[in-house]
Amino acid sequence: MNKRSAPIYEFAPAKINLSLLVAALESDGYHPIDSLVAFADIGDDLYFEEADAIELEVRGEFAQQIPTGTDNLVVLAAKALSKRLGLHDLGAQIILSKNLPAASGIGGGSADAAATLRGLNHLWSGGLSPEQLAAVGAKLGSDIPVCVLGSSSEQNYIRMRGRGEVLQPLKGDPPFDALLVNPGIAVSTAQVFAKFDQLGEAAKTDKYTGDNDLTKASIAVEPVIEQVLEILSDFSSYPAQMCGSGASCFVRFADKEAAEDAKQQISEKHPAWWVRAVKIGV
Repeated sequence: MNKRSAPIYEFAPAKINLSLLVAALESDGYHPIDSLVAFADIGDDLYFEEADAIELEVRGEFAQQIPTGTDNLVVLAAKALSKRLGLHDLGAQIILSKNLPAASGIGGGSADAAATLRGLNHLWSGGLSPEQLAAVGAKLGSDIPVCVLGSSSEQNYIRMRGRGEVLQPLKGDPPFDALLVNPGIAVSTAQVFAKFDQLGEAAKTDKYTGDNDLTKASIAVEPVIEQVLEILSDFSSYPAQMCGSGASCFVRFADKEAAEDAKQQISEKHPAWWVRAVKIGV
């Protein structure tokens, strides 16, 4: 294995569910989904260097929210790839710059794991295809395969079905300007799905359900999400939507200037919120 003078870099973009249809719980314990996914131009940054063991260092704005032990998805992804390649004696120094809030519905942990699979496949000269890396990731989390392919596909949208393992890259509309807002809370995906099951069909009949079937359940778990959606709706003629299981939400704008103006106004009124003007569909 050749020594490299510079770390290998991978970008882990925020995952945005433009639509998220959720079916009833099945006997295997999973809810089948049908989701149109795009990626934003913001995300976490990961760097990989050779080392004697798998080591993770987390830096950045949200570093304190991220555990660095063996239950971290980045570490789990590294170990899973090592096992898949049969390279148990190799290690890696992984530096994660955590720029996205944790447990916020924009796939931060899954995107980080996907970037780890791509980066270490390069570092360790694994030679696995994106599809093979996605199969490794599927054993760790339902959102990891789409995050693996999202950075390797020439298409800018991906339809995700089943448990997240049925993926269809699609060529969609050009990237659009949007505002992405998180009210500073972490949301438990397990709690949201439990509430979704409890609500039954009522979970899909609500003012803000829109194209995300989990919205009403997430609002029931964290009511501030409804406030975020209401505020975003006041700034744009497009409908505001929740990302994943929340609490992050987004709304589309006609141009970057309108998004930046809304960002400034919302940030002034809610300084504790995480507010970013982004491009979606890059």
